[in-house]
Amino acid sequence: MKRAGTYFALTFVGLMVLAAAFLGGVIFDQTVDWSGWFRTVPEPGPRIGNRVDEVRRLLEREALAPSSEESMTAGSVRGLLESLDDPYAAYLDEKHFEYFNEQTGGEFFGVGINIAERDGVVYVVSVMEGTPAEAAGLQAEDEIVSIDGESRDRWDIDEVVTRVRGPEGTEVELGVRRGDEDDLVMFTIVRAQIDIPNVLSRMADDEVGYVRLLTFNQKSAEDLTEEIAELEVEGATSFVLDLRDNPGGLLSSAVEVASLFIEDGVIVRVEERDRPQTEQRARPGTVTEAPLVLLVNGNSASASEVLAGALQDYGRATLVGEQTFGKGSVQTVEQLSWGGGVKFTIAHYLTPQSRVIDGVGLAPDVVVEMELADQADDSTDVQLRRAVEEARRATR
Repeated sequence: MKRAGTYFALTFVGLMVLAAAFLGGVIFDQTVDWSGWFRTVPEPGPRIGNRVDEVRRLLEREALAPSSEESMTAGSVRGLLESLDDPYAAYLDEKHFEYFNEQTGGEFFGVGINIAERDGVVYVVSVMEGTPAEAAGLQAEDEIVSIDGESRDRWDIDEVVTRVRGPEGTEVELGVRRGDEDDLVMFTIVRAQIDIPNVLSRMADDEVGYVRLLTFNQKSAEDLTEEIAELEVEGATSFVLDLRDNPGGLLSSAVEVASLFIEDGVIVRVEERDRPQTEQRARPGTVTEAPLVLLVNGNSASASEVLAGALQDYGRATLVGEQTFGKGSVQTVEQLSWGGGVKFTIAHYLTPQSRVIDGVGLAPDVVVEMELADQADDSTDVQLRRAVEEARRATR
């Protein structure tokens, strides 16, 4: 049986890009006190300005084909960002910065793919059933190289989100690299509303309840609470919570979901430059003390890792699957005075025991490696099979 909690219309590419702005995957929302967060930005040192200007004058005077002032400015800004050694830092020109400021209240739609970024490459994690992307023939592991005729070796995942979404009924052309093929595979896809559930649940057997949490939003904890209650009525004495391919969402939602299983204590720590470490604590309202197993993989990121790290640190859940993504940071997007903007990292997340998530990920307690495609059928989903075994064993 398949049930779902509250449904919502995705106004972006798909789940994996709920990342707000990823902005990195976890989204700070209204529950976080931002007072005093931003610092006064100092004026650039005279040596930096003078050295850049010296190169500019040299190029204008002697280069065979000098670039425009706009191109020089963009190159200079990108160089500054590259000096940060920050994989999420990016420059957005005026046109692409506008994409980030679009209002999406039911006005923009997507194609139905979950995407992630790996080593600077944006790729398809999965294709949702019954969506335009599935009808067109997109596949998991396809690497996105071109959008509407513009090709790049490296795309920023947030820009991919905003470029692929658009008004319902309009077309987007995607060029993808598939496997070892030399030529790009081209797709023209018509955007549509993508309806997917927050939560899916069923009885995995007569004792173990299975719940898949697809994203972290304002309704996730409420929906999960309802599903757990229904599964307990059906006889569940332990649970498998599936976070595979869950990219994250609201930080407050991760804390609320963790609070369903952890009665008290720190859920996540936030560490930034030159400021005291802050923390988010569990909120009242645990819903079950039943044994819990978490399924994770390399696409479990951000808020998923906040939840998994807290449950693992407190010994409240057994993690089964593969090393998680390692996305434990938050980015800001700042508008520039001449148009456009820049994105860069401003904080890191740590688990309750101060374990680093970013760039490392979380190691499961029980390692079970598996191809993404094997999730499609219970007969090949060895990770789920092992998770059910662990959940059943915990009640003995």
